[in-house]
Parts: sequence; structure tokens; C-alpha cells
Amino acid sequence: LVKTALGGRGLWEYVVDGKDTKKTILGEDGKEVVAAAEGGGKRSQKDLMVLSIIQNSLETSILEAYSYCETSKELWDTLQKVYGNISNISRVFEVKRAINTLSLEDTKFSKHFGKFRSLWGELEMLRPASLDP
Repeated sequence: LVKTALGGRGLWEYVVDGKDTKKTILGEDGKEVVAAAEGGGKRSQKDLMVLSIIQNSLETSILEAYSYCETSKELWDTLQKVYGNISNISRVFEVKRAINTLSLEDTKFSKHFGKFRSLWGELEMLRPASLDP
């Protein structure tokens, strides 16, 4: 969801590339010189906007644990290390458990079925079918 929100605004590059407020240029003597980017300052305004979008997408308890991150890339990379389990085995377990404990209770069938389809779709995405024995 964060990728969609940022990508739609053309800001995903700040998370992926870690766009900095500094840029390197060639000086008169041919050596690289680090110059402040537009607007100067420690961090760019766009990076702060990206950081706020990511922060606002987090639950308060998670946000408090990672409020020390100063750039959007730093926060994203930290969250990726903690929650981005490459094998997805823990998420597969959570989704399977949610499917198994899903009950109709007092909700309408269409809402219940929508939740089931959403979980099932996520499970299929995490564990795509294979014809390889």
C-alpha cells in the first residue's frame, strides 16, 4: 500500500534509491564535489513528505519503536529487515490461521466472503501454485 501511495505521487524513488539532499558535481579541477541540492537543508522536503506518509501508515505502537529513523529510506529499510521476511513463511502461517478462524458471526455473508477471498488471494500470492513436483 505504501508503494502504491508513493508511486502514484512519483515519490517511490526516495524509498528505493534513498534520494539525498546532496548531489555530487564535478568541480573546476575535475574532482567530485558534494553540493547541497535544491533548497539546501539537512533533508529534502520531498523526503520528509515520504517519511510522513510511511509513518502515518504505521500503527502507533510500531511507529514509536522506529521514530528514530530520520529518512524515508532508513525507515523503509529498517521495516523491511524486521517485517520483510523473504521466505514469507510467518505470513503464510498468519494467513492460514486467519482463514481457519474466520467466522460469519454477525457480519453479512458478502462481507464475510470478501474477507475470505482477500485472505485466499494473499495466500495464493505468497504461495503460488506450481506444476513442479
